[in-house]
Amino acid sequence: MFQQIKLLTRMGLYNLFGINEVRHTRDSGKKQRFALLSVVWILIGLLFIFYMILLSLAYISMGLADVLPMYFYTAASMVILFFSFFKAGDLVFSLRSFELQASWPVSTAAIVVSRFTVMYATNLMFSLLVMIPGFIIYGIKLHPAISFYIYGMIGTLFLPMLPLCIALLIGAVIRAIGSRMKHKSVGIALLTLVFSTVIVAVSIIFSNKVGNMDMSMVKGMAVLVSQALRKVYPPAWVFGRAVVEGRFLWIMGLCAGMLVLFLCIVGILQKYFVTICSLLSATSAKNDYKMGAQHQQSRIKALWQRELRRYFASSTYVSNTLIGYILAVIASAALLFWGPDKVEAMVGIPGMVYRLWPLLLGFMMAMMPTTACSISMEGKKFWRLQSLPLHAKEVYDGKILANLSLAAPFYVASVILSVTALRSGPEELIFILLVPAFYMVFSVIAGLRVNMALPLLKWDSEVQVVKQSGAAFIVLFVAFAVWLIPTGVLLVFPELPAMIVFLSVMVILAILTAVLYVNIQRRKLDF
Repeated sequence: MFQQIKLLTRMGLYNLFGINEVRHTRDSGKKQRFALLSVVWILIGLLFIFYMILLSLAYISMGLADVLPMYFYTAASMVILFFSFFKAGDLVFSLRSFELQASWPVSTAAIVVSRFTVMYATNLMFSLLVMIPGFIIYGIKLHPAISFYIYGMIGTLFLPMLPLCIALLIGAVIRAIGSRMKHKSVGIALLTLVFSTVIVAVSIIFSNKVGNMDMSMVKGMAVLVSQALRKVYPPAWVFGRAVVEGRFLWIMGLCAGMLVLFLCIVGILQKYFVTICSLLSATSAKNDYKMGAQHQQSRIKALWQRELRRYFASSTYVSNTLIGYILAVIASAALLFWGPDKVEAMVGIPGMVYRLWPLLLGFMMAMMPTTACSISMEGKKFWRLQSLPLHAKEVYDGKILANLSLAAPFYVASVILSVTALRSGPEELIFILLVPAFYMVFSVIAGLRVNMALPLLKWDSEVQVVKQSGAAFIVLFVAFAVWLIPTGVLLVFPELPAMIVFLSVMVILAILTAVLYVNIQRRKLDF
């Protein structure tokens, strides 16, 4: 069975990253797109490593070196939990892909284990990106014993197992509850977003409590942070103490516990896998269809409604693309609840909330537009649009309007909350209104253009399109870049009037948006 697991895992990873298609295709365009995407992945990885190095240096300079391993362990686990439960249901409990694999000469156990190992491997990559830079900086600055590196790497190898199991259980519960609802996809999406909001809210509350600690007592601060992490995530505390103090039994006990839990979950699932998949995929239907009055409407409106119906038919699509808009509302509500002064005290940069808030709000509104996936979500049925008597411009405009109509309520709510919290004057009010709007419109147009350049029409799971496609990552990277540059300028030059930066950002985004939109209108439906 080991050979079957190895083969299925390799196939899963190849399909996940599109390696198989690139290896065997004769289309040079696909190979070029894969090369471009690889470069983007490498750049994102390097930027992430650079950030972790800076964070490590900051913690060591504050006298919190001993807290660093457990803090990074917690951060990696929370991120894995947050992102894994989005895709656990579709990747592990996909009955359609199981029916295809069940016809192969492989066992059910091999199929189940391989799905776990694929998720484990991808999460382990992220864990290594988080932990290795911290280990290196810790080693350079503090010169720990060799056991620090050995125990640290062993613990990192087992790190993804617990959050992965928790994410799987949460994803299964959400999928089970949602499948019993009348509107299954919307129900699953709402439950997923509620859980995501809870995670974000708990993180903000925890950060607020840490921010209220007495920073003048560095040693005491380290103890308080350690105690807080012990309560929030005990395995991280065990890991931190084990690697810093060289406790062999602690690290072995932690890893053994993780492994036993992981094997138990896998064993239970492989035994009852078909039954669980069938229950989670169950739907209810009623024979109460009635023909109503028929109405004629414009093609743009029909395409707009079609796009919205397709959007709300996918819980994965909804829960992953709405998270940025929801974060904007949550952040604005937190600003109103705690007040700008308290938020500035938590950040540690006095006077910067008023200068940076429009940019931060804009980034959250630009994180994940639906247009970055809208073409790829058509999948193998894209030929239907191509066969209709429609202009390509109308199809593209329908996708743009659908995204803007989804984002508009969150934009209005976050702006109202922000203006109320900051009690802005006329000048600040204008920029809080306009800067996020420019970011939002730019991301919608840029997302569609990037998806046109990197369409993914052959996929097995919607997770591949929404969370793992090249277009989604490039758009997120672009949004981060257009936010980081002006933010960096304001931080480096605190005397520079924020109005100049905001005006420059709006002009640049307006030009880029116009150029991209004109380019989009000239493209045909020939993907």
